Amino acid sequence: MGSGIRRNCQKLKENRENGFTLMELIVVLVILAILAAIMIPSMLGWIDKAREKQVILQARSAYIAVQTIVMEDYAMGQVLEEQLSSEQIARAMELAGCEGSIESGTVDLDTGVITDFSYEEGNYRAFYRGGEIGVEGRAAAETPGWSVEKR
Repeated sequence: MGSGIRRNCQKLKENRENGFTLMELIVVLVILAILAAIMIPSMLGWIDKAREKQVILQARSAYIAVQTIVMEDYAMGQVLEEQLSSEQIARAMELAGCEGSIESGTVDLDTGVITDFSYEEGNYRAFYRGGEIGVEGRAAAETPGWSVEKR
């Protein structure tokens, strides 16, 4: 009987050398969970910042398209209105090829310059207010004048 116990102990030792113990696997999983808990929030922040920059770029394209349409109308001698018309917005959206939509725009009747402009795409709203542009609520540091907000 003593030799049977020895054989079982030797088999257990051999099995331990061939794989990981349950405790070792749990420790590795805990370390991976801690790393994931640290990385996921920062990655989500990076994604939001990238999305904000994309919305600002789309809004700038839409703004330039609107300004082009208004200047064309102004050059042709058409009477400008203070607010953008739905026809001007539609022409500008076609020209810009943006995914979002132009919410509003205000035109300086003396110069034909857009002084107030807002653009919406998904959960974000970008606006240009008399030289200030950004993502709603905070100015975008790299794109002075534009602001973006997340809804």
